[in-house]
Amino acid sequence: MRIPLTLSARTALLFSLLLLCACAGGPPQRSSVNPTNPSLRRGEALVRHGAGRDELSPVDPAPSAQDLGAQAGFGRAWKSSSVRASVYLFNNYQEACTAEDWLKAHVPEGMQGDGTVNGDLLVWATADAKDEAGRAIIENLIGSFAGEE
Repeated sequence: MRIPLTLSARTALLFSLLLLCACAGGPPQRSSVNPTNPSLRRGEALVRHGAGRDELSPVDPAPSAQDLGAQAGFGRAWKSSSVRASVYLFNNYQEACTAEDWLKAHVPEGMQGDGTVNGDLLVWATADAKDEAGRAIIENLIGSFAGEE
């Protein structure tokens, strides 16, 4: 049997939940890689390898994993250029290839973009169209994911 909550009980419950979230440190950090997922850990290692000594910042994947139909994803931005990379986890290789084809057909105006699939992972990187250093970074990153280390 379900007992209806009074307005004051609902308010108290809501306040308790908000307090619990605040004490727990709030929402999880954005763009953090799930440390228990081996595929995402492999993707993070490949990004670091492809970045060389460049400094990276965590960013949201663009487009979002949900919008692309992926299970999960994370993003990184290069501090030295306009490059942004997103790594997506799919159910399988074919789904990742389908998403890669779609991304390649929809590169935003004024941008350059490229990607590759490695198993169930897709890496997608973009940079400003005129960023020549960005083109080299993207090529290194794609090479890392393609096994050309």
